[in-house]
Parts: sequence; structure tokens; C-alpha cells
Amino acid sequence: MFGGHELSERTLQYLGAVARFGSIRSAATAIGVNASTISRQIAALEDQLALSLLMKRGRVTALTEMGEVVCNYGRERARLTRRFQNSLQEYRTLERGHVTIGSGEGIVSVLIKAVLHRFVASHPGITIEIRTAPLPQLVQMVRDDEVDVCIYAGTARDPILNARPFQTEPLCAILPATHPLATRDTVTMEDIASSPLIFFQSHFAAQTYVDAILEDRQLNCFPAYRCDLFGTALSLVAHNLGVAFMTKGAAQDYVDLNRVCAVPLDHPIAKSFERYAAVRAGRRLMPAAFDLWRDILSTNSGLFQTPA
Repeated sequence: MFGGHELSERTLQYLGAVARFGSIRSAATAIGVNASTISRQIAALEDQLALSLLMKRGRVTALTEMGEVVCNYGRERARLTRRFQNSLQEYRTLERGHVTIGSGEGIVSVLIKAVLHRFVASHPGITIEIRTAPLPQLVQMVRDDEVDVCIYAGTARDPILNARPFQTEPLCAILPATHPLATRDTVTMEDIASSPLIFFQSHFAAQTYVDAILEDRQLNCFPAYRCDLFGTALSLVAHNLGVAFMTKGAAQDYVDLNRVCAVPLDHPIAKSFERYAAVRAGRRLMPAAFDLWRDILSTNSGLFQTPA
């Protein structure tokens, strides 16, 4: 913006052509425009700026010092415009972009196994940022648009969330591979109450389910350990130091290595452990983030719904 007026892109192109070809007539011939049109447009630009942009050097028309400044500005503006248009095209065709996922720590392995392999294969140019946090922080990240999509276990009743269930998996007792109950199809809380128990912090969804089961069964159990990371709890179990509680999906890497066993808890509450995907209500997702949302919701459910 110069003198309160936007500089015409076409006039800037004419000025650049004169600088390149050495005269208005030669520039006009090269770009297929009448010489009078170029002359008139550049004269109008000089009046607008109150500066001379061209000067004569013998038989050659050259740029003044200020003409060089304006011409360089025109080239830079054209370059930025091309970059902007290319970026728009890349985003529209999903060749480039950035998606941020918020996740509960115990769900990251589920996300990787169930969703990310397929998503990365179909969106090779997209950078994926994964941020793990407790549920209250995940909700705040969604509120502040710090994440595009978040996934979590349990229920967060917040009107800001457009939350949809995408997967249900029973809550399990995570036992050492050598535990006497490791080969059972199910176990009750009474079966394992005498074992060293590994609890999580109270804000963990898995812990709220465990607390509800203990209250329903009127059991007073005190943990031998209390952790704030699923990995820590799994390591304790793998070293035969106690019994933890989470879904098989959260413990899958350790289960696959035969370091622990995941045995479903025999209780109605344990059967309804749901995972949710959420976006901020009313937010319009970029194409790549929307595709990720769709992929998560279709995991093990065939569910496809558009964020409101």
C-alpha cells in the first residue's frame, strides 16, 4: 500500500518488463501490449508515488533508484503470491499440512495401531504432532484450539466438546505373565484384592472405574503403588511387583512381548470402558484433521459422522 492506494500488479509487471528489455517499446513487443498502455500505466504510478521510476541512459530506458525499489517489491510480491497459491493448493490436495492430536497417555498405542498407519499412508505430507495429557488438560487444549482432535477414555461432560464414542473395550486386570490367574478368562476384584495393587492418580479414567467397582463390591483396598504413567505401571507389573488396571489395548505392547497378561474384570462397570474422540463444538476442521477425525470414528465401529 503506497499513498493510500494498492499498487497494481499489472503495472508492476510492466515496470519489470521495461527494466528487463531496456525500453517501453521493446517491453511492449515482448509481452504483447501496446506501448502507450505501458507508458500510461507507469506514468500514473509515478504520479501516485510522486517519484520518478524511469530514466534515460542514452538509448536505453533504465530504472531510477526508487524504480529499482518498486520493481524489487513487485518481484517479491509476485513470489509471495505464488508461494501462497501453491500452499493453498497443497493444503487443498492434502500434500502438506499439520495435525495436532491430544491423547490420554494410555490411548497413544491404540491410536498408533488402529489409526495412524492408515492415515500416514494416505497423507504422507502431513506432519502429526501428538500431545499427551490428563483429561482436564485435554479438554482445555480443545477449548483453546491447541489440538485439532483429542481422544480419551471415560466421559468428559463439557458442552464445548463435540465428543463421539469410537471404541469400547473391557477394563482388565494387568497381571504378571507368571501370575496364577493369568490364564483365566475373567477375574473378579475379590480374586486379586490380596495382590499388591497398582493404582493411578484419581483423574485417570481407569482409576475412576476401579474406584467405582471397589465401591460397588464394598471392598477396601489400598494400593502398593500409585502411578501417573501407564508405562510405569506396566513396568511394575512386568517385574512381578503388582497388578494394574487398564484395557488390553493400553497394555498391548507388553502383552505382545508376553511380559504381562490382560484378563478382563468380571463386573458390569468394567464392560463399558469407552474411548471418545472429540473436537471443539462448532470448529471447522482443516481437510487433513477432518480425515483423521473420520478415521478415528470409523475404527472398529463403521461410524462416520461429521463434526457439527
